Amino acid sequence: MKRVNLFSGIALTLMLFVGLGTVTANSAPEAVTGNSQTLLGNYQITELEPETIKKETLRKFQLTYENGNAPITIYLNERAKCNDYIVRSNVMEVQYVCNKQGFGATRVNSKFSLYPEQTNNMFLSTEALGYQSRITGGEISVEKALGLIACYYPSLLKNMQNIAAVN
Repeated sequence: MKRVNLFSGIALTLMLFVGLGTVTANSAPEAVTGNSQTLLGNYQITELEPETIKKETLRKFQLTYENGNAPITIYLNERAKCNDYIVRSNVMEVQYVCNKQGFGATRVNSKFSLYPEQTNNMFLSTEALGYQSRITGGEISVEKALGLIACYYPSLLKNMQNIAAVN
């Protein structure tokens, strides 16, 4: 009888630790902050309530810059092997994806696209998009990906003044 209780206690304790580890690994940080090294200055990213887009529920983040004129929305599409991040400002949208080559920027796939291609073309620098096609290799954490997006996204704009509040 004591042996059964001992094994039950050990099993329960292990399940508790595994459960806590899973919750901790999947939960987002309270806020991701840093300096963008651009005229937009410091940034802060906070998680909002998830949003359903075209029948898929995506995690949602708000990116604000100290010198920005409007927040930027980042949607996290969690996939089995890696995550995709749809980044949408008030003037354009882009997607950061990971694949065999690494983590980098690309145009938003049509499934999640909100803006017409002509609108994106007015604001998106295709040259900068090419440079950002591979920012880093391998899988990265959500926190690191959000930080990279906050630092790299502004250079995708043909004119950063479109999202900056400074003159």
